[in-house]
Amino acid sequence: MAICLDYQSVYCDRTRSTASLKFQIFAASMLLFALALKVWVKIERTDLGYDLAREKERTVQLDMKRRELELQLSVLTRPDTLTKEASKQLGLQAFDSKRARRIKLD
Repeated sequence: MAICLDYQSVYCDRTRSTASLKFQIFAASMLLFALALKVWVKIERTDLGYDLAREKERTVQLDMKRRELELQLSVLTRPDTLTKEASKQLGLQAFDSKRARRIKLD
């Protein structure tokens, strides 16, 4: 078996086997674009993670504020507190059935 090492045949085969310069530039630019897209997606995912953590913290703070306000509401609507505030601010007194009178309208 003989191997032909003719310069012309080897040179011609080499040009056919290599990709054109335009294709190489296109492939390199597509690879660069894909890598840039991958980096951008990772950055966006990280930013979304930080946003999510910030919103979770805000949710916890708002829940604590809601609980505090519910506690204040329950304290302010207790009957003894309402009675004290009614007499203090409005000058109202407890209902006395002996002093009450019924009025009939015709």
